Amino acid sequence: MAKKRRVIRGMPISAGIALGRAQVILVGHLDVAEKPITASQVKAEIVALDKAVDITSTELRDLRDSASRKMSSSVSRVFDAQLLIATDQDFLKKVRIEIGVQRRNAGFVYYQMIKRTTHQLYLSNDQYMRQTAREIEAVADRILSHLSGLGEKSTALFGGDIIPVAKSLPPGEILSYRHRGAVGFLVAEGATNSHSALIARSLMLPMVVAPNLLNKVPSGCKLIIDGASGRIILNPTDQEWADYQKQRRRHGPAIISRIRKLKEFPPTTLDGRPVEIAANLEFPGPVDDILAERKVPVELYRTEFLYLDHNDVPGEIGQFKHYDRIAEKFSGTRVVFRTFDLGSDKVMGDKPAINEPNPALGWRGIRSMLELSSIFKTQVRAILRASTRRNVSILLPMISDMSEFRKARKLISQSMLELRRKGELFDEHIPIGIMIEVPSAALMAAQLVEAVDFVNIGTNDLTQYTMAADRSNSRVAGLYNAYHPSVLSLIEITVDACHFHNKPVCICGEVAGDLLSLPLFVGMGVTSLSMNPAKVFDSCRLVKKIDSQLVQHLVDPVLSSPSAASVMRKLQNYKNAIDNR
Repeated sequence: MAKKRRVIRGMPISAGIALGRAQVILVGHLDVAEKPITASQVKAEIVALDKAVDITSTELRDLRDSASRKMSSSVSRVFDAQLLIATDQDFLKKVRIEIGVQRRNAGFVYYQMIKRTTHQLYLSNDQYMRQTAREIEAVADRILSHLSGLGEKSTALFGGDIIPVAKSLPPGEILSYRHRGAVGFLVAEGATNSHSALIARSLMLPMVVAPNLLNKVPSGCKLIIDGASGRIILNPTDQEWADYQKQRRRHGPAIISRIRKLKEFPPTTLDGRPVEIAANLEFPGPVDDILAERKVPVELYRTEFLYLDHNDVPGEIGQFKHYDRIAEKFSGTRVVFRTFDLGSDKVMGDKPAINEPNPALGWRGIRSMLELSSIFKTQVRAILRASTRRNVSILLPMISDMSEFRKARKLISQSMLELRRKGELFDEHIPIGIMIEVPSAALMAAQLVEAVDFVNIGTNDLTQYTMAADRSNSRVAGLYNAYHPSVLSLIEITVDACHFHNKPVCICGEVAGDLLSLPLFVGMGVTSLSMNPAKVFDSCRLVKKIDSQLVQHLVDPVLSSPSAASVMRKLQNYKNAIDNR
C-alpha cells in the first residue's frame, strides 16, 4: 500500500531545501529516579556530579572552539553562555548542599532544582526568559546524561540523508546532528531569533517550525522541507522528489561560491540597463568574504545578531567594533545597517513585561526604539562612528507615518551632536532611509519619500499586514502571498513616489530573490533587489535575458489581475518565454 502524501505548512526559520528520511527524536529530560543514600555516600555523589559537570564543560568548550573556527562569533558565544550555565558555582554549591541535606542521589537533586529554576522562567511573558529556560534544560540534559552513564549514547552517525524531527533542538544538538549527517531540521517549537535558528543559518542548513508535527511525521518516511517557504512534504511523489533535487542543486550552499564566476557585476539587461543585485545579511559569516570580493552591496544588514550575541543590547563601543569590521570588509561597496527591530518579546529595557497576543501588531521596530531612546541613540552613535569610510547607511524599520520618522531623525541629529562634542569623526552626510513595510507608509509614500534619502520595501511584512495574514500561521498560509495584486499595487505606489523624488528604491523581502518577480520589478523601475546570497547568481543570469523596455509593458496587465494566482500565471508565462528564447 502506497504511503499517503501530505503537505504541512510551517514557519521558515533557515532557508534551503532538504530531502531525506525523517528521524523522530524524542528529546527531553531524562527520567531521573529518586534514590536514598547514606551519609557515607554523599561525597561520592558530589564527586560524580562534579565529574559530569567537567565532562560537559569540556564538550561545550570543544563546540565553542569549533564554532569559532567555522562560523561567526555570534555562534561561538551561544556556547559561552551554555558554559556559564554549566559551571554556575552558586547553583552547583546549592546542589551539593541539598545532596547532603536530602540524602538523595545527585541526579535527582540536580534535576529537581533545575525544574524549579526553569518553571519560573517558562511562566514569563518574555520570550528571552523562555529561551533561557530551554538553554538551561539543554545543559542540564548533558550533565544528567553523563551522571547516568549515557553520555556517549548519541554519538553514532546517521545512515544516509536524515532530517531530525523533534519537539525542539538546543544549539549543541544542532551541531551534533550536523556532524552525524543531518541535512535539515524540523521542530515543533522555535523562533526565528533563537540560538538554534542562528546556528542552523550559520551552517546553511534548512530548518522549519511546525506545531504538533510529532503526531504527523513518522520515523523513516521520505521528507522534503523548504526552509524558504516553510513547506513540508511527507511521502512526496517521485516527480516532486526530482524537482526539489534540482532546486537544491540550484540553491544549495555551493551556489554562493558561483558568485565568483559572474563575468559581469552588476548585471545589465539585453538593452544595456544595469540592475543592481544586492544581498540581505543577518550576521557575520564566511559568505561575507565572497560578497565583498565581488563588491556585492548589502542593502539590508539586520543588526539583531548583536542582541543574540550578548543576550542583551551591547554598549556603544561593542557595537562600533562590529559595525566597523563589517564596514571595512565591504569597503569596496556599501552596507545598509537596519536599526534594531526588537519588540517586547526580545528587549524590555526598563519597561515592565508586556503580554502581547499579536506581537507583529505591537511594540516593535521603530516604535520600541523611540520609546527606548537611549538604546536607539547608542546604536546610532555606534553606526555613525563606523561610517568614516562613507559606505554606510542607516535604515529605520517599520515606519508607519511621518511623525515616527521625524522623531527618529531628531534622535539621530542629537546623536550626531553628541559625537561632534566628543570630537568623534563620522559621515556628516550619511544616507538615512526607511523600510516601507506597512500599508499606511506605502499609501503616504509621496510625503515620506520626500523626507528620506532612500527607501527599502520589506515585502514580507507588507504582505502580512496588507492581507491580514500572519506569515507564521499555517492556517492562513494560503492568504499570505506577495503576488497578490493589492500588495503589488502598494509596491508600485512606493516605487512611483521614489521616481518622482529621484530617490533610490530597493525590494528586500523574500520575493526579491524570486525569479518569477524579477522581470516585473525591473519593469517597475526598481533601483535594486536585495536577497538571500544564495539567490544572487541565478538572479544575475536572468537579468541578462530581460529587455528593460519590454518588461515595462508587463506592469499594467499584472497589476490589473484579479488574484495572486492570475498574477503568477502571467509572470510564469513571461518567464517561460524568456527561457525558451
